[in-house]
Amino acid sequence: MSARALLLLVCALGVTLAGGARANSVYSAGGLGEPMLEEQARLRALGGAGVAEHGPRGFSLANPASLAEVQHLLLEGTIVATTRWVEATSYPEETLHETLLPSVHGAIALPGRIVFGGGYIAARNAAFHAYRSDSSGAASVSEIDGTGGMNYVRATLSRQFTREIRLGLDYDFIVGNYREEWTRSFPDSGIQDARDTLEISWETKGRLRVGVQFVRGGLALGAVYEVERDLPLQATRRAYGVVVSDPSRTLTIPAGYVVGFSAPVSRLVRAVGQYRHAAWQRSSVQSELVDFRAEQRFSFGVERTPVLEEGASFWSRIPLRLGGYYLLWPDLLPVAGGADISAGTGHVDEWAVTLGSGIASQDRGGSIDFSLEVGRRGDREVLGASEKFLRFGVSFFVSDETWKGTLHK
Repeated sequence: MSARALLLLVCALGVTLAGGARANSVYSAGGLGEPMLEEQARLRALGGAGVAEHGPRGFSLANPASLAEVQHLLLEGTIVATTRWVEATSYPEETLHETLLPSVHGAIALPGRIVFGGGYIAARNAAFHAYRSDSSGAASVSEIDGTGGMNYVRATLSRQFTREIRLGLDYDFIVGNYREEWTRSFPDSGIQDARDTLEISWETKGRLRVGVQFVRGGLALGAVYEVERDLPLQATRRAYGVVVSDPSRTLTIPAGYVVGFSAPVSRLVRAVGQYRHAAWQRSSVQSELVDFRAEQRFSFGVERTPVLEEGASFWSRIPLRLGGYYLLWPDLLPVAGGADISAGTGHVDEWAVTLGSGIASQDRGGSIDFSLEVGRRGDREVLGASEKFLRFGVSFFVSDETWKGTLHK
C-alpha cells in the first residue's frame, strides 16, 4: 500500500465515521468534561506513554521536543470509536456509542534544523446524556444533556541542539464552550417540572508548553512543563424564567508537567512509562456542581518493534504493543442523591488495558496503526453510576520523502 493510497483511505473513513459522533460519559455532568488522550493509536496502545518518543516518525503530541528529528513533511490524524456500558442504581444498564476525532497534526522541516508543527487537540469532551435520581427534597429524576468541550489549536517549534538534547515549544490557543440543560421531573403531578440551563464561554487565550528530551542509545527521557492560564468566563444561567449572567468569574487552567522514559529491554523489545500531573484545585473555578483535585495519569507499555531486514517473515514485520493506564479525573462530583457538592463529593478513577499494532506502506512513507482499550471508570455505589468502555482507535500517517534533503541543504 502506497502513501497516496493511505491518504485516500483517511479521507474515506473520516467521512464515514464523522456522522455518528456522540459522547456519553455520565461523569461529564456538572464538571469540566471527560479528560481526553490526544495521542495517536500507536501510543494509545502503549497506555499513552509518549513523552520520550523520538525519531523521524516517532513523535508524541505530549512533548513538542519529539518533533525535532522530523526531516520532511508529515501528516497524521486519529479516529476513536467507543462503546460504553453504563450501570446505574436508578435506571437499567445503557449501551452508548460515540466516534471522536481526538487529534489531527502535521509538521514540516524548515531551514536551520527547525521543525514547525500545527494541529488540533481535543482536551476535554463535555458532551453527554444522563439520568439521575435525586432524593434531596421531593423525590425526582434529573435528565441532563451536555454539549461542547475544550479544544486546543496548537503551534509547535522544535529543534535538535546536540546529538542527545532536543527542545520544543507549544503554544496552545484554548477554544470551546460548555452548555448543560437540566430537567427535573417529579412523580407528584402537583409539582411542576424544573428546568435549568447553564452556558459557559471563555476568551480565546493561549498558553505555553515547554518540552525537552535526552536521548542516548536506546534510552530516552522526556519532560514537559505547562504554564498556568486564567480564562475570563461568561457564565449564564436560566432557571424558572430568570436569567442570571456573571461575567466576572475565571477558569484557571493549572500548571502541569509530564515526565517519562523509553528504555530497551532486549534487541526488539522496549518499555515505556509516563506520569502526567495537572494541579486542578478548588480555586480553579467556583461551582456548586463540582469540586476539584489534581488530575493524574500513570501510563506504561511494552513494544516489540518490527524487523525490517529482507527475508523477515510477515508476522515479524508487524509491531506488537501492550500497555495500560490509571487516570484520576480532576472532577469531584456530587454523591448519589445529592443535588450539589454540599451533600458530599465522590471521585472518578479510571483504568484501562491497551493493545495494538500497525501496518506500514511498502515505500515507508505512510502507516496505519490500531489500538484497543478496555477499561472501567467510576463507582456506582458512591456516584450512582459506573461505566465500562471499549475504545478502538485508528491513526493514519502519511509523509512526503521528497522534502528530505531539500530544505536541509
